[in-house]
Amino acid sequence: MPRMSARMIGMIAIVVAWILLPAASFAVAIAEEAPRPVLAASGGRHVFVSTDGGSVSTGFEIMHFDGESGPAAGRVVARVPRRPEAIAAFGERCWVVLPPFDADKPQREVVSFKVARNPATNLWYAEPVGRFEVLPVLPREPRLVGMVGDVDGPVAVFLPSQRAARGIDRNPGEPAAPVDGVATESAEETTTESTVRADGVAESEALDGGATFVIGDTNRWKWSVQPPPTDFLRAGDAVLGVGGTPDGVRPVMIWTDAAGGDGAGRVTRLSTWEEGTWRSTSLTLEREARPLAVVPSEGSILLASRTESGSVLLDYVRPGEDGRDSLLRLGSVESAVAGPRATVVGVAMGPWLIDADEEGLRIAVIDPLGGSVGESVRPIDETGEFSLIHFPLTGIAMISALMAALLLRPWIERAAPREPVPGLRSMPLARRIAALCIDLVPGAMVTIVAFDIDPVEFLESFRSGEPETAAPAVFAIVVTAVTAGLGEVLFDRSLGKAMVGGRVSSIDGTRGTAVQRGLRALLKLIVLLLPPLALLVVIDPLGRGMPELLSRTCVTTRDRVDPDASEPDSGRSKAD
Repeated sequence: MPRMSARMIGMIAIVVAWILLPAASFAVAIAEEAPRPVLAASGGRHVFVSTDGGSVSTGFEIMHFDGESGPAAGRVVARVPRRPEAIAAFGERCWVVLPPFDADKPQREVVSFKVARNPATNLWYAEPVGRFEVLPVLPREPRLVGMVGDVDGPVAVFLPSQRAARGIDRNPGEPAAPVDGVATESAEETTTESTVRADGVAESEALDGGATFVIGDTNRWKWSVQPPPTDFLRAGDAVLGVGGTPDGVRPVMIWTDAAGGDGAGRVTRLSTWEEGTWRSTSLTLEREARPLAVVPSEGSILLASRTESGSVLLDYVRPGEDGRDSLLRLGSVESAVAGPRATVVGVAMGPWLIDADEEGLRIAVIDPLGGSVGESVRPIDETGEFSLIHFPLTGIAMISALMAALLLRPWIERAAPREPVPGLRSMPLARRIAALCIDLVPGAMVTIVAFDIDPVEFLESFRSGEPETAAPAVFAIVVTAVTAGLGEVLFDRSLGKAMVGGRVSSIDGTRGTAVQRGLRALLKLIVLLLPPLALLVVIDPLGRGMPELLSRTCVTTRDRVDPDASEPDSGRSKAD
């Protein structure tokens, strides 16, 4: 009987475990898949949002919104190789923190770019074109609260490690996390030594207790590690943002002190980063609410917090005289409007509530005075919806060239021969391409000086093919067409053609008229702006494209025309 009871108890335990195991696994899966708020940052006018779509092969997109134009339309201005862990902005500058790639690269990479407006198209694009400014790496541990930007640069804050929060000392022989690692250093070099601060505390201990990372004023290529707020070792929930202060927009962090200092329970503290240190005050926050976002609004600090029911509370922070701040309720957003991934960013025209669901982003504007929430809109992605025809300079050049062709065509019909003279020798295509590359050099040099860009950015403006970054390329093409056209009109050859032994002639083998060469130069500008039109040179037996066909010219060698030679087609047939 005892033996039977033990067996039955064992079987019952197995059945219970079999029933509870799926439920426990499901609960863990739900906890792991908890919705993460949308990553967004605002520099006042410019709003940057990390979108959900992307992969390692295609990259993850950073979308830009112009606060003065509203949330109805945005453009993808950058792509990063991994899903961002944090994003910050100040003015037109954006910083992105990327999570560690793998165990061999245990640091967080930080990249930066700024947006500029193309005056020709009024489109915003990222500078530097096609690449990022790379900042020093951040350590992998401990936990990252976030990153914000202010007038002095980026500021990153780390929570205390779980080990330090539980009062566990670091093992004496355990390597410290890298603090001032540089991207060129290997993981082994940055994790085998522990530096000591001026106060005699090891950097590893400072990081365990939480730390503030700033870019130093004297060394812009190194992070400076600063102490966290007082009693930060007991920090629980924490959000980092920027808020309006008497000294301007400064980093602000709102965090909960789990011990409360006096053991009375959870206390919320507001810490402001001023003059290289954190100044903290107490803040009365509803017990069921958790900080969600901190944004500037109307020169003050607007706190967005999430309640257990899912609604978002919006409160202005009012400074108190006794070191305890109070909240002034602006309004609340119901959970039906503010989804589980909603966040709030500060924009000059009023805060934006940014949310995302399976259909994509949705943005609602909040009235900074009354707290009412406008209707949510689905922003339109305008990336790639423009072409070179939207450039006024391109349109003027094309229309002018076509008008010139229409006006001069009747005169050319009367003055120029209709058929090529026998024995006319066209210049090979390879030499024509070489001549064009030589002609592009002066235009490229003028463009680099006029736009104050480096050669890499200039080449990227040709390679990318995107209209918002194509202004240098269009400018270089126009300069090349003008300089080469003047040389061909005056001397029947440009610099490039002179160097490879070619010239522009009429199809009868003579120099032709300056009108013919001028019309060819105008039409050549259209071909340079729309390269697919150049495919005609491959089809025509004499290598003539649209400019040569309409102006009845040909790019030939300097050799004289042989009057006894046969037609090109018949000569080819005889040779065959």
